[in-house]
Amino acid sequence: MPGEANVVSVLDRDADLGEGIPPDQLGRARQASLASVLTIAAGRWPAPASPRGGFGLLVLDGLLVREVGVEGRHAAEVLGPADLLRPWDHDGADALLPVTASWRVLSLARLAVLDARWAARMASWPSVGCTLAGRGVMRSRRLVVTLAIAQQPRLDVRLWMLLWDLAERYGTVHGDGVHLQAPLTHESLAHLASARRPSVSSALSRLVQRGMLERRRSLWILRGEPPSSNGTLHR
Repeated sequence: MPGEANVVSVLDRDADLGEGIPPDQLGRARQASLASVLTIAAGRWPAPASPRGGFGLLVLDGLLVREVGVEGRHAAEVLGPADLLRPWDHDGADALLPVTASWRVLSLARLAVLDARWAARMASWPSVGCTLAGRGVMRSRRLVVTLAIAQQPRLDVRLWMLLWDLAERYGTVHGDGVHLQAPLTHESLAHLASARRPSVSSALSRLVQRGMLERRRSLWILRGEPPSSNGTLHR
């Protein structure tokens, strides 16, 4: 984008990465954490070439969806700020099952390139690498939660749980409900919820009719209480 910085201090943009660094070293660490930035417009995103080692790409802004397909069935995950990506690592490159993988940028994304040179500069502060590794573990845990949600028998419950799960990560509280700014299509929600797109449209309509959900373009407004532990929908 015109006027947008192509280089950022990663520790300035993602303060959690610097929590384990002694205060007297933080200034040097911030300078060492300078990284180039990829700015990607919304739409399909072909996986870039590997930057030759390093941690990968750190999401600074925006939302992305990673979609994986096996024999015509698809699953997906939503990724956003603080998530670490390695899109050049293809899931199905050496797999026995034929697997497809693709990426879609939902809203303008900015990704910091944490390549081998960046990793070498930050080696003096191993807590940074530990935090990044921890985020990879948290991402895998979130995937298991998504799988568990997808086992719910009622599709409206599945969608309600998924939207609340996303709202917990990316939503903001307002007087009329919890706002989730996420331009998710019905197709993307179908992949997240292990459902067919027409069924998703019908289930969303039921949530709207019950006054639990409102959509204004890319804004989802969740009203009422989060789903209960027994799968009950509360208004």
